[in-house]
Amino acid sequence: MEHRHSHTHSLSHSLIESHSPSHMQSHMHSPSHMPQQSQSIRQIDLFRRGGARAGAGRKPKGNRALVPHDTRARVTRHTPVLVTTRLLAGLPNLRRERTLALLRATLAAGADRFGFRLIEYSIQSNHLHFVAEAQDEIALARGMKGLLV
Repeated sequence: MEHRHSHTHSLSHSLIESHSPSHMQSHMHSPSHMPQQSQSIRQIDLFRRGGARAGAGRKPKGNRALVPHDTRARVTRHTPVLVTTRLLAGLPNLRRERTLALLRATLAAGADRFGFRLIEYSIQSNHLHFVAEAQDEIALARGMKGLLV
C-alpha cells in the first residue's frame, strides 16, 4: 500500500511539473508542437442530413422486414382474390366462443356490399383468410376495410 501511494504522489508531481507555465512556454515555440496546416483547402459540406441520397431512410426491422411484396394481378369481378390479415400481438384469440360468434355476424353483414363479395373465410387464432371477389381494386379495398373495422 505504501508503494502505491508513493508512486501516485510521484506521478501527480510529474504532472504538475509538465503543466507549469515555464515548461509550456519552452514547448510552445518548438516546431514539433506547432499545429500542422494542410497544404490543400477543402470545402466543408454543410447540411449533410435529409434529402434523397443513397442509403437514406429508416432501415427495415423485424422478422418480415425484407420480404418483398408481390404485384397483385388486376382485380376483376370474375377473379377471386385471397386476402390474409394478421392481428397485432397481444389481442385475444379469435377462436374464443364469444369472439368467434361476433366475428361471424360481422362477416355475414359485410359479405355482399358495394361491389365486394366475400366467398369463403377461415378464422385462425391470430389471423384471418378471405376469398373474395370485387369489381375492381377500389371495391376490394373498401370491402376489406368495411370487414376489418
